Amino acid sequence: MGFLVLLVILGLPVVEIWLMIEIGSDIGALPTVALILATAGFGVLLFRVQGMATLARVQEHLDRGETPVGELLSGLGLLVAGLLLLIPGFLTDTLGFILFIPPVRRLLIGAILAWAMARGGTRIWASRSPAGGRPTRNSSGPVIDGDFEEVPEPDPKQLDDERR
Repeated sequence: MGFLVLLVILGLPVVEIWLMIEIGSDIGALPTVALILATAGFGVLLFRVQGMATLARVQEHLDRGETPVGELLSGLGLLVAGLLLLIPGFLTDTLGFILFIPPVRRLLIGAILAWAMARGGTRIWASRSPAGGRPTRNSSGPVIDGDFEEVPEPDPKQLDDERR
């Protein structure tokens, strides 16, 4: 695993620079830079649109008292996609745009979860009470907030003496 991380950290910039040189030699330096900036801008726009939609779905799940695990993981995938699009380069832009496709994102998240669960030591808990025990917009009854002080129970013998 450590070797793979090292390979990505060292290999990704090399591949990105090579791709920029190749594409720059075909279309020119200025169009290459403009293309990189345009993909970053388009990525930010996509992240905003899909991110707000995902946030709305998370809120709907919470309002119904459900745990929005899938939506939160989808939001995490969108965050990674947005970050990949902000990193200058064509390979990261391609990977970022691929992650913006919802079926691909769900498939990748499912594969990562299956891999994490197979490795062991990974648990996912869901609360049995709505919204983790917090009141939701649809809950009935007032919500009372307050402080308390624990008072020790009096001795039954003292109670008998006080009643007489």
